[in-house]
Amino acid sequence: MRTVTFADPRVVDLVNERYIAVWNNHNPDRAQKGTQAPFDPAEVAAYPEGGGGDNLHTVIAAADGRVLSRFAGYWSVETMLEELEFARTLTHESASERQGRRERALLEEAARLEREHPAEQGKRVRESAVLRRQAALRLLARDRRSPTLCVVEDVLAQLARNARGRVFS
Repeated sequence: MRTVTFADPRVVDLVNERYIAVWNNHNPDRAQKGTQAPFDPAEVAAYPEGGGGDNLHTVIAAADGRVLSRFAGYWSVETMLEELEFARTLTHESASERQGRRERALLEEAARLEREHPAEQGKRVRESAVLRRQAALRLLARDRRSPTLCVVEDVLAQLARNARGRVFS
């Protein structure tokens, strides 16, 4: 995410304009001397959206620290921009209701892809862009169910507990 999605100028500009960025790498083994190992374009293209969910969590919070949205794993620039734009419209008061609507819309889109591409359904996920997109939509929908009525400190404490002995600082 750091060398691909979070390096894209559109994401950088939006995050700098509207958010406070905090980075924590649960898997420092991939980095050498504090520098993230680069991914080549073929690796990026082959990596599924939502992959690496235990290693990376994006948390979007209001200025007072209340969590508005959160999702796990790697996400493309396009998906990250969609999620950041969606989060811009959330308030603490509207988050639960709007996240529920977003969950239903994501699941409806996944179902539409299934109906429109029945021949893809028998393939392996890694062999089908349609199945990868369906899986990504379902993961994003699942993350809508994550409790958002908490504060950033609660999320960080939960992630630390879930790290199972991995470095967390």
